[in-house]
Parts: sequence; C-alpha cells; structure tokens
Amino acid sequence: MNTIYYFTGTGNSLQVAEDIAKMLGDTEIRKIADYNGEQIGGETLGIIFPVYNWGLPLVVVDFLNKLHVADSVYNYAAATYGALAGKALDQCKTMLAEKSRKLSAGFYVNMPGNNITLSSALDKDKQKTIFNDENKKIKMIVTVIKGRKVSEIEKGNVMSRMMHNLLYKTMIAPTHGKDKKYTVSEGCLGCGICAERCQVKNIRIKDGKPEWQHHCEMCLACIQSCPNKAIDFGGKTKDRVRYLNPNVDLGE
Repeated sequence: MNTIYYFTGTGNSLQVAEDIAKMLGDTEIRKIADYNGEQIGGETLGIIFPVYNWGLPLVVVDFLNKLHVADSVYNYAAATYGALAGKALDQCKTMLAEKSRKLSAGFYVNMPGNNITLSSALDKDKQKTIFNDENKKIKMIVTVIKGRKVSEIEKGNVMSRMMHNLLYKTMIAPTHGKDKKYTVSEGCLGCGICAERCQVKNIRIKDGKPEWQHHCEMCLACIQSCPNKAIDFGGKTKDRVRYLNPNVDLGE
C-alpha cells in the first residue's frame, strides 16, 4: 500500500496527487489537514502541497511536525508552484531529517498560477500547455518512486531561493489572521461552498453568510469557488478571473 497526503486550495496539488496515484497504483489519498499523528506505514509516502511565499504552507509545517512514519517507508514530496519555487523542498527535507527520516526524492511541478490577490487566472491555452507538461513530469516522478530511487532534491532558481531567505518567515507568519481582509458582498447566496472547500475548516456559515475563524492558510479556495464572485480580498480581487483546476473534483 502507498499513501499520499496532500493539501490543495484550487486543485493543482490534488491533480498531482491523483495523477501519481493513478500511475503508481494501490495508493490511498488523504488530506494533510486531517492527519492526527498516527504512524504511517506501507511502502511509500508522498507529501504533496503548493508553494506559499517561496516555502511551505503553515498547515504543511504542522503536518511535518506531527509526522510519525515507519522506518521502512520510502518518502518523497512534490511541490506545485505557479511562478517561483523557492525552498519548500529544502524545508521538507530538513524537517524530515530532524525526525531521522530521509526525503528520498523531491520534485517541483509547475501548474497554473492561482494567487488571485496578485493576478487573474491564465487563459485556457496557457493552462493546457502547463497541464501537458505536468503529465510528462508525473511520468518521470512515478518512475523514480517505483524504483525507490534516492535522487537529488530539486531546487528552485537562485532568485526564488533568495526570496525565501529574505522574506519567507516575515510573510508566512501572519497568514492565519489575513482572513480579516475578506469581505462578502450582497451577491452572496449563502450556498456554503466556501466552507465546504476550506480544507482547514476556517469558515462557518452564520446568518447565511461566511465567517472566517482566523486560522486561514490563504489558499484562496473560498474566493475562487464562490459561484457569484461575492467574496473579495482587500478590495483587490472582485473583477479578476477566477481559477479552479478543471481536471479534478473539489466537491461541494
């Protein structure tokens, strides 16, 4: 049995998890936010997540701090990114080493950018090109996993690694409280999709409107998923084109 733990906002990391699982076979996929510290056994463990602020999302840091994995398990990680990869895999490797565990392989997978606080979604043609490249990268990744190969951990480019060194700690620290900048317009339908898709259960529906509970991961799934574009962040996102990965089912 193989196990994959993943964290996703708009579906990019879920696609990578599902694509690896399909090619690898005999694989169970679980959410990182649901992990409670139980021992993970089996043959392989995959840790799949997006790059935030050139490094690890806080929920992934928490997962790695709690991680209890058997000595015999082959560990690998895949980090999705839209622009700059940074040092997320380096962090993952270091945190595993602190638990006397080895990250045997680590991969960066480019996916369509989804940070709507910075820009609109890419057009469909550009997304298609990226998805085609992802398919090729997954085939390479699965070859490494099946062979239980110990390989060089992939690294982001020099600029992104410098950005991580200079800014990661400063920018990631206030993440949980950034949900104070979300606003909801009168267009809100009270459908609850935002709450259902929040992997860290940071949203509750009260009086027909979403309320954020201040342990946000800034995955932005709530904004991207709102069918009526009623959620905005800091007055920046109202008119921007939304993005949800078209190749996975995020559920409702």
